[in-house]
Amino acid sequence: MRHKTTVQAPETSRQLIQREIDVEADKTDLSYYLPSIRPQRMASLKQSWSYLAYYHPTPGPFARFTSGHFPPKTTTQKHNHSVIAMHGSLQGPLTLLTPEGGYELDSGDFCMIGPGVDHHWFNEGPHTASTIAFLIDLERLGEWPEQSGVAEACRELETLVKGVECVKTAGNPDLQHAFWRMADQLIAEHPHRMVDITSRLLLFLSLILNHFAPTVSGKIQDDVAQRIRRLLINRVNDRLTIPEVAREVHVSPTLAKTAFRKTYGCGIMAYFNEIKIWQAKRMLSDPTLTVDQVSRKLGFSSPAYFTRAFRKLSGETPSSFRSKRFPSE
Repeated sequence: MRHKTTVQAPETSRQLIQREIDVEADKTDLSYYLPSIRPQRMASLKQSWSYLAYYHPTPGPFARFTSGHFPPKTTTQKHNHSVIAMHGSLQGPLTLLTPEGGYELDSGDFCMIGPGVDHHWFNEGPHTASTIAFLIDLERLGEWPEQSGVAEACRELETLVKGVECVKTAGNPDLQHAFWRMADQLIAEHPHRMVDITSRLLLFLSLILNHFAPTVSGKIQDDVAQRIRRLLINRVNDRLTIPEVAREVHVSPTLAKTAFRKTYGCGIMAYFNEIKIWQAKRMLSDPTLTVDQVSRKLGFSSPAYFTRAFRKLSGETPSSFRSKRFPSE
């Protein structure tokens, strides 16, 4: 096995882009391997590392960035991971066997595998096959700031990959190019900077999302949109942001916005304001409430913003709306 060395980053940046890893300890770490029976996990782990050709530490959320070499007629032990996994072919063909069937992968093809899905390799051919793999651990995102989008991307991937998703990169030149550039970071003989490895993995993750996002079924999108609508109605008196809405319904902000617009034909916040203004009209019919009180009860940031939103959706100000119902005021 060849263990790749990495350039040491300054302490301030190392927290962001590099996990501190003891390679020998990492080899015996069983946390990503299921089932939970320890002898089976240990046997699976030992066998996996016996085929290991390259290994490189990575920053969270990535883990176990590896390449394996499988001699002819090799069948590996069945196992699964507690996190999302990518398994691809560098030199094929070889077959990834899963409960959903076998996936024959040629060079450049890969599968994204959801947590808990059993799988193992079978090399039926007469030549040694090689693979590339990494895991995505949502519980170990690292020190990425929220605005980086890394956590959002991982949450979105979690909604898209439940079973096994097979990708033939020959039909997607951008993804194919990213696959081989990522592989080069792992298997090239000369050392790469950690920032190069990180950027290749993140680009590959982004392109995977772009590839999978259009395939989300209409039924799933409708279900997400309906859950968002119910949330907005139940929380009409609150202030909500799109990231908060997405967290409440357990999807990424990107999927939340896409699903809601496709189902209802408008944005989440536009719909939320419509519900608020509808509720405001009911509340303004109560003469004991002032315009300012209605604004505060509905969670608007200021009476002025409430007035602008009310005028935009109803064509008149809250005071004008009320005066038509209570002419004596």
